[in-house]
Amino acid sequence: MNRVKTMKDIMVLRDLEQIKAISHPYRVEIIECFEGDEPKTAKQISELLEEPHAKINYHIKSLLKVGVLDLVDERIKSGIIEKYYLPAAKVLMIDKSFIKNGGEELAQSLSQAYISIFEKISSDFYKNIENLDSERFINQYSDYYLTKDEAKELMKKVESVMVDYLDGKRKKTNEDSSPYNFAVLGVSKVQKVIKEMEEPLIEPIEEV
Repeated sequence: MNRVKTMKDIMVLRDLEQIKAISHPYRVEIIECFEGDEPKTAKQISELLEEPHAKINYHIKSLLKVGVLDLVDERIKSGIIEKYYLPAAKVLMIDKSFIKNGGEELAQSLSQAYISIFEKISSDFYKNIENLDSERFINQYSDYYLTKDEAKELMKKVESVMVDYLDGKRKKTNEDSSPYNFAVLGVSKVQKVIKEMEEPLIEPIEEV
């Protein structure tokens, strides 16, 4: 059977089950295993991630069920059917209107999805630190006061520059090039506010 197809550029997620499916850290890693339009088998992914084949298969089925991953080809090799998979799109985006009306369950799933992405970034960072010859670039800007709209505008500008610069660089076309991971993170700073008590909770006991 041959049904090889290329990925869409963008897939907009409008279903809670889809968001739940990508909120697991292993599934984020599985999606990131693919390079360009090159399909992969569960065995190839398990070798890349150094994880048990059965474990990868379980998560692949979850992604298939919600349409985030597609079965694009089946090939017979030595009497065994090899199944080839490909993400449904190069970029996964969550529908903004769905976020606004999703309720608490969606909010929890989104929080878990963000945590999964952050854990993946952290894992890549620590692996890089362990390799003394690896390159890393860190820019940090702390304690700036912005409104929510200003923060969103800044992130959009940074994203626009990143998208334009990285366009066409999904595949290795230069022998001197190496794979890089870039992450843009902006979070509001949470500060603990301790209010002084105007009156003590327990009245002092007068000595007799």
